[in-house]
This record gives sequence, C-alpha cells and structure tokens, in this order.
Amino acid sequence: MTTDSPRRPERGRTVLLVDDEKMVLEVGQAILQRLGHAVITATSGESALEKFDQDRESIGCVVLDLTMPGIDGKAAFELLRSLDPKLPIIIASGLSADQVTRQFGDRQPTSVIQKPYQVADLSAKIQAILTGRA
Repeated sequence: MTTDSPRRPERGRTVLLVDDEKMVLEVGQAILQRLGHAVITATSGESALEKFDQDRESIGCVVLDLTMPGIDGKAAFELLRSLDPKLPIIIASGLSADQVTRQFGDRQPTSVIQKPYQVADLSAKIQAILTGRA
C-alpha cells in the first residue's frame, strides 16, 4: 500500500532558525539551505516553541537569537531545553561568547555564534552538532 503523504525531512538536517529581524532570518535561511539543511523559521520565542512542538521529530538543531521582544532567547532556551534536555541550541548574539555564556550559568547552550553570521562559522558549528562532534 502506498501513501501520497509528503516526505518528512530527515531528522538532524532541519534547523529551527529563530530571530525577530526579518533580514537576519532571510539571510540565515539562505545560508542554511545552501548548506543542505531544511529550515523552519520563527520570528519570536513564542513562535519557536509552537514550531518546535509541531516539528520536534525533524528538528536537529536550533539557532536562537538572544535578544528578542516577548519571550527572549534566554527564556526560549530554558523552555526548549525543558521540552527536550538534549536539544542542541546555538545562541546567536552580537555579544562575545564569554558575555553570552555568563548569562546561562549551569545550563549552557551547545554553542554561541557571533552575529552577523559568517557562513564558514555557522556551517562548522551546525556540522559539528549534527555529526556529534560538538
């Protein structure tokens, strides 16, 4: 028996990209798609939580902006990790990695990336996570 349902993206290749700036989302999505990843975008922490709940089986990694209105990156990080404690989350910020990690205490993100994204840096961080080298 065959079904006509659409194929779900391979787990681990889908990245949930979260940023309140439309330009950052568009550029980030284009970079990630060029690198071969399926991308789900969200413009807020609230939207990220909804989209993660809907597509958690296909999401292998989250790139999460630290500074957003409403549920900010730190709060969204805590909520996502409460739903999936092993979910790889990269925090994106204009701050240095040291400044970011100090905000998270004992529960650290998988990685931190400086904004604006550099293609090589974003690619290396995501590949390390998805291949289990992070």
